[in-house]
Amino acid sequence: MAVFWVTECIPLAVTSFLPIVIFPLTGIMSTNETCCCYMNDTIMMFLGSMWLAYAVEQSGFHIRLALYAIQAVGYSHYKLLFAMCFTTMFVSMWITNTAATTMMVPINFALLQVFEDQGLLKIYDTGVDGERIASDITTCYFCAATFSATIGGVGSLVGTATNLVFIGLFSRMYPNAPEYLSFPKFSAFAIPYMLLMEAFVYLYLIVVYLGYLRPNSQAAKRAQITESGIEAAKAAVTEKLEKLGRITFWEIIVIILFSGAIILFFCRSPQIFTGWGDMISLYFDADDKKFVKDSAAVMLIGFLMLLLPSSMLFFKNFTAKDHGELPNKGIQSVLIWDKVNDIMPYSFMFLLGGGFALSNAAKKDYTDLNGRIGLLLKNMKDLPNKLIILLIIIFTVFTTNFASNVAVCNVISPIVMQLAQEINQNPLWYNIAAGFSSSYALCLPVGTPGNLVVQSSANIPTSKMIKAGLGPTVSTIIISWLCVCYWAPVIWPDLHNLPNWIE
Repeated sequence: MAVFWVTECIPLAVTSFLPIVIFPLTGIMSTNETCCCYMNDTIMMFLGSMWLAYAVEQSGFHIRLALYAIQAVGYSHYKLLFAMCFTTMFVSMWITNTAATTMMVPINFALLQVFEDQGLLKIYDTGVDGERIASDITTCYFCAATFSATIGGVGSLVGTATNLVFIGLFSRMYPNAPEYLSFPKFSAFAIPYMLLMEAFVYLYLIVVYLGYLRPNSQAAKRAQITESGIEAAKAAVTEKLEKLGRITFWEIIVIILFSGAIILFFCRSPQIFTGWGDMISLYFDADDKKFVKDSAAVMLIGFLMLLLPSSMLFFKNFTAKDHGELPNKGIQSVLIWDKVNDIMPYSFMFLLGGGFALSNAAKKDYTDLNGRIGLLLKNMKDLPNKLIILLIIIFTVFTTNFASNVAVCNVISPIVMQLAQEINQNPLWYNIAAGFSSSYALCLPVGTPGNLVVQSSANIPTSKMIKAGLGPTVSTIIISWLCVCYWAPVIWPDLHNLPNWIE
């Protein structure tokens, strides 16, 4: 067994990960090489964030976290929905939105089934043609899951591919700009912004579906749960936790490595003390402050996840006194590469790379398409800056409900950055507005895979999803506008100035 681990796991880990762990640390690059590096850095961050997410999923820790949150908060509809919303949001900060949504599907069904068995609600209603469709309370729970996953994705740099896209596009268009969108600064803006949006989503759902502030409404009457229903829900959650058993060595290692990744992200170049990335730059006498990037950290953690064993049985190889005490089967690593390779969305790398290629082709050195579009939009110069930001947010949110979030971001972000340049505004400001807004597909099933997951799982009609998503969409637009206009300049004071790094 020890031989298997040494001959199979270590070489795979080293050959797969070591070159790309070292890549961000090698050499100071010229301008063209720097542009190439930004694209590679973004793609490596995407790959690394997916590997972190898959390690959490494979260990099952995200399900344990969700069940413990429900158990801690309580079992009324208000408490259950709160626990489900904010747990999904938090999990989605670190794993893919689709995975976070999918995680909640069986948990939602289990809880709703308990209440239906008690005669407290119906999971399905009958449609016009006699088909089974989700009831209002089912629509509430399942739409809350996908909406919370979408909002949670904007809370951290690795939360969704869209974040990496607009950060990469900005770095590619303005390679001489300071590192405004580092992990600490991104989180300082995004986390309060995310929490505010999630609070309004939760408030909308409990008002519309649970009758909050409307005690005499039918929704309020349907939302009441008897004491026996609460006890049955407790029993269902307890049963699921008992099936999971005690926390495993695998989950503990994932928690340690995941926490290590977050600490490395925050401590690379925090600007309030000398980070590990700054130390490496000083050691190599690198003038480029962006010499070491977050991709180095995420690749190192990915390397360790592939290298370390997922079970303590591995250590029997060192303590066994005879051959019979050795493990009789292979021991998987923390990140099971075969499973990752089967489900890894490699096509997204082409989408990311294609977007960067289009962005580069539209620059002044090539077709100058961005410049021409900017000239057409130059008439907007007379409009107030805050109105332009609002129009960007509204247009992006509307568009992203009908198309891929990543594709929308790839198209709109370069245009709005060029617009900012033409009307003497900071391109970072408009890029933030468009980049964050391109994630908010909250109305239509086609907007994001998470919406399709809940629609297909719970048979939610499109009309019901639109009704559930309309309020969150409006609140998201308003909160995004307020945060981009008033909170973003607090985090990035340079937004009010026309920078000298614009080419």
